[in-house]
Parts: sequence; C-alpha cells; structure tokens
Amino acid sequence: MFAAVLLAVLAVANPEFVNRLESGRALFKAGNAAGALKAFDEAAKMAPENASVHYFRGLALEKQGRARDALAAYRRAVSLDVKFVEAQNNLGGLLLAEGKIDLAVAAFRAAIASKPDNARAYFNLGVCLERQGKNQEALDAYQQALKLDPRDGQSALNLGVAQRRAGQQQAASANLKLATQLSPKDPHAWTNFGLVLSDAGKLEQAQTALRNATQLGPNFAPAWQALGRVQFKLKQHPAAAAALGKAALLDPKSGPIAADHCQAQAAKKPDAEAVRVCEAAVALDSRAALPRYVLLKLKAAAGDCQGAKRMLTAFLQQPDLSERGKQGATALVKSCTPAPAARK
Repeated sequence: MFAAVLLAVLAVANPEFVNRLESGRALFKAGNAAGALKAFDEAAKMAPENASVHYFRGLALEKQGRARDALAAYRRAVSLDVKFVEAQNNLGGLLLAEGKIDLAVAAFRAAIASKPDNARAYFNLGVCLERQGKNQEALDAYQQALKLDPRDGQSALNLGVAQRRAGQQQAASANLKLATQLSPKDPHAWTNFGLVLSDAGKLEQAQTALRNATQLGPNFAPAWQALGRVQFKLKQHPAAAAALGKAALLDPKSGPIAADHCQAQAAKKPDAEAVRVCEAAVALDSRAALPRYVLLKLKAAAGDCQGAKRMLTAFLQQPDLSERGKQGATALVKSCTPAPAARK
C-alpha cells in the first residue's frame, strides 16, 4: 500500500519533492522511522497541500508510537482528500484505539464509500459495530470482509463469533472451523471453535480443539477456562480443576473463572482446598451465586451447619435466583448434621 500511494504521488511531483519522498520511503523500509519522518517533514514543507505526504508522515509517526501526532497527520490527509482510503482506514484505527467509536465508524464508512472492495475497512467497521453492541450489523460487515478476502482468518474468526452470539450455530461452526484452517496457530480461533463444538454437545471434539488452543497459547486464560468447562461436562473433574486452576493463575481477577474453578475443585474432592478455592471466588465476586452455593454445599457436607446457615443467608440475597435454587439450598441446610466436633 505504501508503494502504491508513493507511485501516485511521484507521477505529479517535482524532482526535489520526489527525492525527499523516495528518501523517506527507503528510510522507513529500513526501519528508521525518525529519519523517514524528517524526510517527509521536509517534503511537506515543499507541498503542504499534498494529502499523500501527510499520510506518509502519519505512518512514520505511528511507527514511533506517537499516536496523537499520527492522528493529526491522517486527519490532515483526509481533510485534503476525503477519498484517501488508506488515510481514512489508518485514521479510523487510531480513533478506535482511543475509544472514539463513532468517529472511527465514520472514517471506515468513508473508506468503504471510496473503495467498496476494501476488505480491511469492512473488518474494522465490524469491530466498531461490535463494540457498539450492534451485533447483526457487525456480522454483516465481517461477512463482507470475508467475501472480499476469503483467506483472511481474522475475518472468519470474528464472523463466527458474531454468528455464535446471534444463535447461528451451524454457520458459526463452519466459519470458526475455517478460521482454524486459515490461522492454524491462532489460539483464539481454536478456543472459539472449541466453544461452538461444546455448544453442539460435541464434547470430545471440543476438548481436542481446546487442547490445541492451550498448546498454542499456554498463557491464554480463556482457552484454559473453556477446556476446564468442557472437561467438567465430561466429568473429568481432576483435569477440569487443573485447567481452571491454570486459568485462575493467568487471570486472578476473573470472577467467572474463579467460580468455575470452585465448582470443579469441589467436584474433584470436597475438602479444605475446595473450601479455600470457593471462599476466594466469593471474595472476588460477592454477587456470584455459584461459588456461594458450592461453598454452602461443602460446609453442609462437612457438618459445619452454622457456616452453612450463614452462607444460606448470603446466598438467598443474590438477585435472579430460581425458586428451585432457593429450595435446594434451603434443603441442604435443613438436612445438615453437625460434625461430632461441632456437637461438643
């Protein structure tokens, strides 16, 4: 893209201006962003109304981590040429990174209006729409991106995730499988493929996909969590507890991971370690019903009836509990038999 834009500039530029741009390009390709910026700045002084030179400045600034200055350069480029697709796309990317979603959407839509076959602009637009909670519109954008670039694994992945969210399980499964084929080393692709297989009840296949995910991304907590949840469904409780324990170490602030770890640890062995894990989960997320219920069950089973009663009071205060859940927890406490040590 850099070379294509440069050739368009050279076709209409004077020799000195061309020399500065060629020098900047050579320095940029060599990894010397600071030297490239200096050359582009000199070129900009010669032709301040040339949109392309401001685009090049933006590239060099972005490479140096100067996002705000790059943003200004891209804005200058599109103000001079609203149909400058590459500048609009890069502008949108920086606006998206800053959380200015509405402005980013406008930039990507402008890029698409100028070049309707721009797959990257459609993909970026999909990311923005997804963050706005517009899942169907995001799905449509990802679909168009994949249609324009059928070899883009990221578009297949994001499309599959959006389709899974929309309940389109068969289409989601097909696109997430495609994502693993196009990006076979991406743990995100394998994790999401494993999740959609689990949704369909294909637990053994899901476990295989999720083991791939953990091997490719050993520090990717969602992969370990998904693997642990599938293993729990398969009643492989020691393996599930180990996988979820790994996820908890990688993401110690995640309430959902802690709750899953609590459940698996208690199923593995209802002992003091399970109590510790569940108490940690409750401390991490006071609104989570699952670890409270499991902890209540552990205390009742151990004969700690007073502790179980305290947990019941807290459990019943949780919002959105089903009547069945309330009745089950109450019955556990009522049937609790104090341990011998507690009766003395």
